[in-house]
Amino acid sequence: MSMLSGVAPWDMVAEGYAETTKHWFRPYIEAALDLVPLTNNDQIADIACGPGTLSLAAAGRVASVKALDFSENMLAMLRESIAEEGVDNIEAVQGDGQDLPYEDGTFDAAFSMFGLMFFPDRSKGYAELRRTLKPGGHVCVASWAPVAHSPVMTAMFGAMQAIKPDLPDPTYDATSLENPDVLKAELSAAGFRDVSVHHVTLSSEITSAEDFWAGMVKGSAPVLMLKNATPEEVWREKSKRAVDHIETEVGPLPVTLSATAYVGVGVK
Repeated sequence: MSMLSGVAPWDMVAEGYAETTKHWFRPYIEAALDLVPLTNNDQIADIACGPGTLSLAAAGRVASVKALDFSENMLAMLRESIAEEGVDNIEAVQGDGQDLPYEDGTFDAAFSMFGLMFFPDRSKGYAELRRTLKPGGHVCVASWAPVAHSPVMTAMFGAMQAIKPDLPDPTYDATSLENPDVLKAELSAAGFRDVSVHHVTLSSEITSAEDFWAGMVKGSAPVLMLKNATPEEVWREKSKRAVDHIETEVGPLPVTLSATAYVGVGVK
């Protein structure tokens, strides 16, 4: 995950990420929002917001959303959505989730969906979420489960290995937020109470190997980085191998595949 802790991959993938992942992430976002008691008077934060999937989903439930990300390209995608949807209560700001530009005790709830998991210093991320929450405010931090627990992720990595056989298998890091016990322990260590971690497993249907792979190329930073490092004519041939892998190893299509997220919640 270390390469994903820097801004460059996210700037590079922002447009495709917004196009391909917002609809897939949305059910996980809705599950997280349902785990946190929100009112229409609340001010909330969406930290490492990406293209603003949570911000846009929450805007109708709360008074205001402060959306922050270190990728200006991701924020550009959010601002486009804000304009298209006519939303007037989201403020998008470029910044560091480990050093938030907000006053102490600003928010009624603070979220980091699949963002804090990549922070170089997660403890600073938790501390900043807690600092900017009001007493009694709720925190929500989400991470992906290990690849082996998510058939969607397994399919993607298998397709990548079909075109790059020397690509190592994804390894489970028991010290990362792939481990739900670590997520719970770190939230507690940061000073949150009533901490719980929810396993959210949702499914999506893959009807076309070509479409699935095209979505991965557009929206997955590791896949797009691999594409950009490969001559175009070579990439076309390699993509055929990836599609063949999906059809033979994942199929027969259509098929429904799941992915699991760990959603940790707590109270200041």
